[in-house]
Amino acid sequence: MLQDQISLAEFVLQEAREKCFEIEVKAFKQFEKEKKQIVEKEKSNIQEEINTKYKKKAQQERIKHSALVNGARMRLMNARNQALTKIFSDSQYQIYKMIRQDERFYEELLKNLMVQGLIKLFEHEVVVRCLQRDIRHVRNVIEDAISEFQDILRKELNGLEFEVKIDIDEDKCLDERALIDNSIKSVQDYSSQESSSEVISKTENDKKCFGGILMTTKDGLIVCKNTLDVRTDQTFQDSLPIIRSTLFGK
Repeated sequence: MLQDQISLAEFVLQEAREKCFEIEVKAFKQFEKEKKQIVEKEKSNIQEEINTKYKKKAQQERIKHSALVNGARMRLMNARNQALTKIFSDSQYQIYKMIRQDERFYEELLKNLMVQGLIKLFEHEVVVRCLQRDIRHVRNVIEDAISEFQDILRKELNGLEFEVKIDIDEDKCLDERALIDNSIKSVQDYSSQESSSEVISKTENDKKCFGGILMTTKDGLIVCKNTLDVRTDQTFQDSLPIIRSTLFGK
């Protein structure tokens, strides 16, 4: 009887040991499984954080590179614009020198500008405004301009006779704009302040120039701007594609 009790106790103890071992094994497996999940999750989080930082760094580098490229482009554009502005300034000054040194050339130019104005206005009575010092030059070419204008009409409009009278408005002369000789300066020395000082606002185009004429109908409602400032600007703007291509390539 005692022996049976001992055997039963040993059996129960053995069962307990096996159950305990089974629980330990199961717990260890569960622990390893959860540990693996935690490790994988943390590895994924770390990798995601690394990827996020890498993308952020790459984006910052792209922004930095873009800023450098844009800055270089802006400096290039500013340098090109400054070069073009200097070319425009030099060309205007060369014209200014020519009209001051050669009166015959200037009067021929004024006559041609006047003929163009007469064609555009096509009025019997026209008023001309010019610089105070140019009044005598304008007066010298009025008759020739009218004659050439009438010859053009006869030729182009089957012998049309068209009487024209041109009056000089000596009470409202145009304001003279002083030009600066920048030809001896390099593009680098030609400052933006100098270039901006030579730009005439659109509101001043009617009254400020370095030569040429402004023509209107008698009532002043129709205006033909043929000042040298306006004409040189128009010519320069029309020539910009060729100038840019010649200087900077396509």
